[in-house]
Amino acid sequence: MSRNFHSYFPVPARDRAWGLYATACGVNRTPPHAVYPSGGHPESRLFSWEQGRTLADYQLLYLSAGRGLFESAPGLKRRLGAGTLFLLFPGVWHRYRPAVETGWTESWIEVNGTYFDQLRAAGLLDARHPVHAVKAVGEVEALWAEALRLARGKPPGFPVRLGLCAAQILALVLRHGNPLRPQSAATFSTRASGIVSKAQALLEGEWEKGGPEVSPESVARKMGVSYSYFRREFKRQTGFSPKQYRMEIRHRRARNLLQNTALAVKEIAGQLGYSSPYHFTLDFRARAGMPPTRWRRAGQGGSPAL
Repeated sequence: MSRNFHSYFPVPARDRAWGLYATACGVNRTPPHAVYPSGGHPESRLFSWEQGRTLADYQLLYLSAGRGLFESAPGLKRRLGAGTLFLLFPGVWHRYRPAVETGWTESWIEVNGTYFDQLRAAGLLDARHPVHAVKAVGEVEALWAEALRLARGKPPGFPVRLGLCAAQILALVLRHGNPLRPQSAATFSTRASGIVSKAQALLEGEWEKGGPEVSPESVARKMGVSYSYFRREFKRQTGFSPKQYRMEIRHRRARNLLQNTALAVKEIAGQLGYSSPYHFTLDFRARAGMPPTRWRRAGQGGSPAL
C-alpha cells in the first residue's frame, strides 16, 4: 500500500499547450473513525461535509479499499465501494467522505485542458453520471502507480504525462460503458441498503484481517436472505456481483502481500486459498497484466522486464 502523499504544482505554458495536463496528484488512506478530509491541502481544495466544494479543474478519484458516500449537484447521491472511480467536474458542487466504520483508500489526479472539455462536450464525460464501476482493475491500478511515480519524481514534462495517465484510465473505464447511474437515496430500500453495507463490511473486514475467504452464499445466509435476492441487490448497488467483489478483494490482498511482505509466491498462494502457485500466477497475470514476481519487482522500483 502506498504511503499517504499529495502534490500540487504549477503548470508551465508549454505543458498547458498540449491540451491535457495534471495540476495535482495524490493517494490517501483514511483509517476507520479518522477525521476526513485530512489537513495539509491548499485552501482552494479544502472542504467540509456541511459546505461541500466546487473546483476549477476536473478530478479523477479511485477507491481501492473501503466504502463511502458521494454527492453532487443536482441532487445526485451514490454509495461508493472498492473498485469505484468517480469524477469531479469544474463548477459542479460536490462532497464525499468514507464510511466511518471502514475508512477508505483513495488515489486521485486533478486535470484540466481542452482535451477533457472535448470529452465532456462529446458526452463521454457526463456530470450527471460521474460514478463508474472499474472492471479492468489491474490495468487501472498499474496506471495509478505510474501516476504516483511521476508525481513523486517530477521528471521533465510530468504534468502532461500525468494527464496522459488520466486519459488512459478514463479510456479503460469508459470502454466498458458501465456508469453507476446516480439515484436518490430513496431508490434503494433501507433493508436492501443495510444488507449490502453489512456484506461489504464483512467481506472487506475478513480481507483486512487476513482471515479466510467468506463465501457470498454464507454472507447471504448470515443476512437472512436468499442468495438470488442478495446477489441482485449487491450488483445493483455496487456494480459487481458478490463473487466478482470477493475476487477483487482476493486480488487486492495478493497485491498487499506481494508489496508489503517477503512471503514467497508459493506461501501467498497458500494463504489466499489457491490450489497451487501455478493457478495463483495465472489468475494474477490475468488481472494485473504480469505475473506476481514481475509485479513485485516493478513495485519495488526495479525493472518489470522479464
